[in-house]
Amino acid sequence: MQVKRFIYATIDNRSDMLDLATYPAGGIDAAPLATVSYRDIAAVVSSLDVEQFALALPGEIATERQEASHKARLLKYQQVNLFLLQQTGSQGMLPLKFGFTANNDQAVARVLEQAYIQLRTHLDRLQGTMEVVIQTSWELTKILQEIVKDNPELTVADPVQTGRHLFEAAEFKKGKIVAAIHGKLSPLSKDYSDAPLKAEAMILNRSYLVDKDQESLFDDAVNAVATEFEAALTFRYIGPLPIYSFVNIELNQGNFALVDKSRLLLQLPEKASLKSIKTAYRQLVVTHHPDKNPDDPQAAQRTKDVIAAYEIIKAYCQSLPGFGEPEKGYAFSFAKEAVEQAFIVNDKGALLARVKG
Repeated sequence: MQVKRFIYATIDNRSDMLDLATYPAGGIDAAPLATVSYRDIAAVVSSLDVEQFALALPGEIATERQEASHKARLLKYQQVNLFLLQQTGSQGMLPLKFGFTANNDQAVARVLEQAYIQLRTHLDRLQGTMEVVIQTSWELTKILQEIVKDNPELTVADPVQTGRHLFEAAEFKKGKIVAAIHGKLSPLSKDYSDAPLKAEAMILNRSYLVDKDQESLFDDAVNAVATEFEAALTFRYIGPLPIYSFVNIELNQGNFALVDKSRLLLQLPEKASLKSIKTAYRQLVVTHHPDKNPDDPQAAQRTKDVIAAYEIIKAYCQSLPGFGEPEKGYAFSFAKEAVEQAFIVNDKGALLARVKG
């Protein structure tokens, strides 16, 4: 048995501490919930035997029992986070990625301490918000019949060509429908995030970040859209949910390779100030931008790579003390020993660093 602390989420600790006794079901494997605090944030945790938690060893196929156990624990993780969302109210909470553990309460406190600035920033940004999911499906056969009825010229003698015409027409119709739905919902949301389509009939699987005081207006907009398209579409409206799609904090090891690759792509030395980092980034974006290289098909990808590298470097720098004092010209170190000690939170809240011990 190897018992660790499973971390569900971080919450704001500036008001009255959450009363976990109001959730008697406990956490995964019915373990009692507890909190570990650092300054004005806290992590909600429970004990977990990580040897039993593993789905399967690398290279192995999970048994039905392992799969069932994994699903049950995932469901409990979601139930706990939904309870936290309901109980924290406008103060908000940040769910951590499923499976996030630390050795003990002291290790949990070190995570909170070293990632404090980023966690505090995301808690502040997401206060009073929730996630809702809109899933939309259509009956493709019915849609194609309508397309043929309205556009008989699309059907020709060659069945392959007819199929291509109908496919293109269906994709065009799908794009117009999705744009119309989003056009009604996006003004009432702060952000959105797309998830993979889970079935062939699904045309939209999108999460929206909504202020809680806008919930009734957003509900009305969803009902209006569903009514408008009820003859052609099936809607599924899920929520409110913890903000999984916009901040889902994850702990990984080996971030030096990621940071170092990004540093080299931006052509930075082992130490660089925030000003020099931004200058290098802007110069490379201008150099590789497709507008500057209209005849180079790889220009767009190179620009995307530069932007991605800059986001990683910026996230790393944000985790260090000198980030808040750009006027002092603080030089950030990209040496391996410095990077491996850092906790890095990117704009989506994914923690890309390691916990020692």
